[in-house]
Amino acid sequence: MGIISRLFLLLYTLVTGSVVVILACACLDVMPSNFWEPSLKFLLAQPEMLVGLAVMFLLSLFLLSRVFVSTDEVEQDQLTLADDEIILQKGMSGEVKVAIDAIQRISERAALTVNGVRESQAAIFKDKTGSIAIRLTIVLGHGYAAPVVSENASNAINSAIEAALLIPEVPVEVKVTDITNAIGERKQRVV
Repeated sequence: MGIISRLFLLLYTLVTGSVVVILACACLDVMPSNFWEPSLKFLLAQPEMLVGLAVMFLLSLFLLSRVFVSTDEVEQDQLTLADDEIILQKGMSGEVKVAIDAIQRISERAALTVNGVRESQAAIFKDKTGSIAIRLTIVLGHGYAAPVVSENASNAINSAIEAALLIPEVPVEVKVTDITNAIGERKQRVV
């Protein structure tokens, strides 16, 4: 829930809480009826009361919709930084596991084979199901187009991971952190 939604929720809670306290005092005869009845009749006769009630109703609908949107956002972004290992295969003879460091090194080496990538650093994330995603930060060589290099790096990483681990199409998010002087054209290395 965003800061604006939280502010609306705070105001809505304060108003609702005040109304509840006043109604409880009226029900328990803490306030005499000759004190609150004229005020109530005056408020109900005002046209602004309908506007206030409409605003409260719309605010209620808004906050209700934010509750469901927040739940969906939390479910979609369940990636956590992986720090141990992932299970590639389970079978009768046991499990095949791969250390996250190995996947990280494969990703970084594959990215370095792409022309225009001076440095690479990979972070591996996984969700509850064990699927992985890669966030790659690169230093781009001067004179290279970031979208082209990013796509080539993503393709190189996917090829290397599929060849080594048989995991098809791993999502790769590439972030360029710096642009520096380019090294001349290199031949691509085989990883």
